[in-house]
Amino acid sequence: MYTLETHEHSNGKTQVAIVPTTVTTKTPIYKVIVAGEGGVGKTSIIQRYITGFSSTPIMTVGSEFAYQELDVNAQRVGLSIWDFGGEERFRELMPIFCLGAHGAFVVFDLNRFSTFLQLAYWVEIIRDAAGAIPIILVGAKADLEGGPSDEDLHDFCLRHEVSAYFPVSARTGENISHLFSYLADKMIQATDEGRITPAYSLKEK
Repeated sequence: MYTLETHEHSNGKTQVAIVPTTVTTKTPIYKVIVAGEGGVGKTSIIQRYITGFSSTPIMTVGSEFAYQELDVNAQRVGLSIWDFGGEERFRELMPIFCLGAHGAFVVFDLNRFSTFLQLAYWVEIIRDAAGAIPIILVGAKADLEGGPSDEDLHDFCLRHEVSAYFPVSARTGENISHLFSYLADKMIQATDEGRITPAYSLKEK
């Protein structure tokens, strides 16, 4: 983008110059928590979203961080994604990592019903630390058979005020991009309603 600038000289002549215009844009940055029992596939989901490829499952030690920008309804947003290890020895740190969060995924393994039964624990921690932020229920490993009944899933979402449920597969990519776009849209809505306040990144172009 360019603008015209004029300069009057003492000799009465006018000089016209074409100069680039600097435009500063504000990109909202949302902190996203990914929580759930150990081994449910949280890291694989994030890696599939960031890289587009499935990865060999590894245990997250404590927490890991990733960043990704995306466009939602013609608006550029950034996601600061915090992957929290679900093992017992890391759990006392979870409330600290949830402070300042704007949205969250609670993840369970569709083939391990016990991980679904533990979800209320994770939701409670997130709500206590971050308040009424958008939370999405995620059923991992949807490429395999199994999982709770539709009634159980519906009841959980109603009871815990969870925004939506997504079955996903890091192996095939099923619903991965849609999952993150949906949460981003919910966080934008919450921002417009004054319920959350993101950080902002200033960029010149």
